[in-house]
Amino acid sequence: MRNINFKSALISFLLTFTIAFFITSLSSCQEENLTRAIITINTIDGSAAFDPDATNGGCKVILSQQGLINSAGNESNVYMKEFTSSDGKVEFEFVNEAILNVDVEYTTGNEIYTAESVIKLVKEELVTKTVIVN
Repeated sequence: MRNINFKSALISFLLTFTIAFFITSLSSCQEENLTRAIITINTIDGSAAFDPDATNGGCKVILSQQGLINSAGNESNVYMKEFTSSDGKVEFEFVNEAILNVDVEYTTGNEIYTAESVIKLVKEELVTKTVIVN
């Protein structure tokens, strides 16, 4: 019969457990990247839609998805509103992917221009979209 040294068995077990713990801990600590959308709003002539005389200066951009039922049976209600910067761009951040409606309103002087589009967000990726107001 073989003689088992309790101390060496305990040390071997603890060493193996410690290595396994660190390997699983390190692999599960990866941080998820955000799902991002950058939307650029241009006028029909290709310039950024921005009116420095307007109160907020930029276009109102709304991303929405109202009343859709997802695969888990839950109702999805997304509504985010932002204004573009002077370069005609606006950025949104999400956790999950989605297909969203894009509604744009650009006011310059007494003129109001609108546009509609759709954007498909891909999980943990940056998606860009250019929308032309007319």
